[in-house]
Amino acid sequence: MMISKAKIMKFAVVGSGKFGRELTKILLNNHHEVLIYSRRIQEIQSITNDSKSLSGFVFPNPKNLTATTDLKDLADVKYIFLTFSSKDISFMLNKIPVTDQQIFISCIKGFENNLGVLPSEMLIEKFGVKKENLIVLSGPNLSREIAKKELTATVLAGENKKAMSEVAESLKNEFFIPFINTDRYGVELAGALKNIYAIVSGYFHAKGVGENTIGFLLTKSLEEIRVFSEARGANSSTFLGLAGVGDFFSTALSKDSRNYKFGKMLATGLNATEALAKINDTVEGYQTSLAVHKKSLELGLNLSILNFLIELYDSEKSLDEASKILVPEGIDYDIRTY
Repeated sequence: MMISKAKIMKFAVVGSGKFGRELTKILLNNHHEVLIYSRRIQEIQSITNDSKSLSGFVFPNPKNLTATTDLKDLADVKYIFLTFSSKDISFMLNKIPVTDQQIFISCIKGFENNLGVLPSEMLIEKFGVKKENLIVLSGPNLSREIAKKELTATVLAGENKKAMSEVAESLKNEFFIPFINTDRYGVELAGALKNIYAIVSGYFHAKGVGENTIGFLLTKSLEEIRVFSEARGANSSTFLGLAGVGDFFSTALSKDSRNYKFGKMLATGLNATEALAKINDTVEGYQTSLAVHKKSLELGLNLSILNFLIELYDSEKSLDEASKILVPEGIDYDIRTY
């Protein structure tokens, strides 16, 4: 087993969901100390007493693990992973103590629902986190595959190269491989936007189209991700990397993705409200799509796939109608620029 060469450090993981648990396990196996937070008292009691979550997830090296329901306990921890859902951003960040010595690693995918801003923007503008104290973690990181120790890459993006290197060394093992990127904005946008187009992918797959059509759809979906992100200041080269192509294709082709499943349900004629009720879990791409669509109109962008999806939420569409979103009226350029 390859052991991280990083010095022993203390981390906090805010959120005991699937991804938060896997990060905690990686850090513990690399002999670091971890403080894990959950709002659920029974969850914390289970971790404290039995070193396992209520779901049965067993944590290694329990002597290095502490569990809490009090976010004030994070005050003396330098590195803090944020692994909760985007819908909880305001609620959680209002309770987390922020100091100039802390480094926040945001694993949150999506936008703040009420404001339509990115998690990093919330941290900087509303909660006073310095840009150099903020890192975004993203990539093709399906929790169930990390649990199986499938070879997995992740991206750490930010301005503070020293902090990113320390976090990367602390996470690296024989199957979880971190890379570094300086385009925090692009990496975060890619991680949020891919969920939108995973919904569309699920829809088209459910309609039974061929591989040619799927290749066409995914390429043009990635183009819309790039066009929107560039309009908001991201670096186009980021979308050729793990946070772009890598994460997008993993999510868009994953039949276990909630976004993909949501798209399949829309293909059966359910509207968005009915499909969400049936999923009965967070579908990050839904709220993200509403925020991005609103912003795209403000920016004057014509994102035909996204526009189609917004219409699909309220009214059933035939495959012929869906296919038309990919076909330009005349002869168009392969790669669009604005």
